[in-house]
Amino acid sequence: MAKLTYWCAPILTDARCYNIRTKTKKEAVRLVALNTHQDYEAVRKVTVYYKDAFDLAVQCQDECGTGE
Repeated sequence: MAKLTYWCAPILTDARCYNIRTKTKKEAVRLVALNTHQDYEAVRKVTVYYKDAFDLAVQCQDECGTGE
């Protein structure tokens, strides 16, 4: 199993496709501070486990997404 880790700030006022997702927590916090016209939850770490690239793509397209 492979692992993908990223940082996410879920948006409260719009669709999940507008969540902030970044490689580092510092960058996510910076983007939340820049987007003061939107409301976000706290930045949190997300880890996705997948078998191969196809499995990762299927998880991203799933209705529940990869958890964020």
